[in-house]
Amino acid sequence: MDILEVFRFSFEALKDRKLRSTLTILMVVIGVTLIVSLTGMSTGFTEFINASFSTLSPNTLIVVPAAGVERGTWTAPSVILDARMVERLKSVEGVEVVIPFIHRSATLRSGSASMNVLVAGIDQTKLHYIYPTLSLKKGRLVQPTDCVGIIVGSDVEIPPGQSKPLVEYGKTVTLEYTYVKEVGGIPKPVTVKRSFIVRGILNYLGSPSYINVDSMVQMSLSAANSFFKCGGKYDGIIVVTKSIELNDKVEKEIREIYGKDIGIISPKVIAQTVQNILGGWSIFMLTIAGVSLVVAAVGIITTLFTSVMERTREIGVLKALGFRDSQVLLLFLTEAILIGVFGATIGLIVGMIFGTFGFSMIMSLHEFPKVIQPIYLPQHLTSIWLFTVILSALAGLYPAWRASKLNPFVALRR
Repeated sequence: MDILEVFRFSFEALKDRKLRSTLTILMVVIGVTLIVSLTGMSTGFTEFINASFSTLSPNTLIVVPAAGVERGTWTAPSVILDARMVERLKSVEGVEVVIPFIHRSATLRSGSASMNVLVAGIDQTKLHYIYPTLSLKKGRLVQPTDCVGIIVGSDVEIPPGQSKPLVEYGKTVTLEYTYVKEVGGIPKPVTVKRSFIVRGILNYLGSPSYINVDSMVQMSLSAANSFFKCGGKYDGIIVVTKSIELNDKVEKEIREIYGKDIGIISPKVIAQTVQNILGGWSIFMLTIAGVSLVVAAVGIITTLFTSVMERTREIGVLKALGFRDSQVLLLFLTEAILIGVFGATIGLIVGMIFGTFGFSMIMSLHEFPKVIQPIYLPQHLTSIWLFTVILSALAGLYPAWRASKLNPFVALRR
């Protein structure tokens, strides 16, 4: 009996019990679908995180003032970030360049439309140290002495969900914000407005959310200092080291100078932390999905055991016709393999479809960037398919062995 005959015979046996076979295959399909969709989503998130943080120079450290809590209230930072601190950080061994910045929120108005934006004041001639892949779609960067020019990110030019530009290159827009000022001991809101000219529009970069230039308006440091009335104080300082290997050394030296009065943010550490969290969550979800495959394996065992009981006389006839134990075992084992092949193949297709559409729904509900897409790597799909088929074969091994060991004389009397 050749292998094709074995497969034909096993396939006919599955067809004779359509409902039971279909339900067993469906159990396998559900398990594979969950694993494929979750693997694709996890890989998509991981690739997005890697791509996002790759836009930032890896040898950057972000220094911010540390605020504390005393008796239930926030205390002001004890360290002031100003020009003197910038000069001191420049003297730290291993530092290539120090870039102070001001980071505030404001409302951008263009005609009758408006949008809440993040505004950054920074020396744009040094942006290439922070964003090596930054490029302009239109216009030019703002010079340090320019107090009326701004550049905008791609999501400010055309806000997400809209088709028409909010701002245009060369046009004038208004930025405004409100702060509270005490007048005669009474706090009163004061609104500050100023007009700016759009000097440039950036191409989409895909940078991390905490320093997302795509949804940011950037102006010169002097313009931000004047507009936000900062008095020469900065919200943060970016320290660019000469190489990524010096990050830890430079961070340690800065800590020795300022202690716990500052916070130091490393994009590399953030990326690793996010990946670790995402990896742990993926393992947890895949474990849950794996349980469904185990349940499917139990279903295969039950299905084949029932089939052996129902086909006892048929097995006796086969053995009486000269079928060896190994051939009977192969027949039932092939049934289990076919269940695994059908379930794994259908599950891969359904899993990719379900993952893609399900992922899109999650993205739209939570307003994640549209660039996040599930990724189905061939090696992952191949591994899932092979694992499912092997698991199905293992699940069918014991029932097939029991069938092969039936005594033909006892079987024929049933």
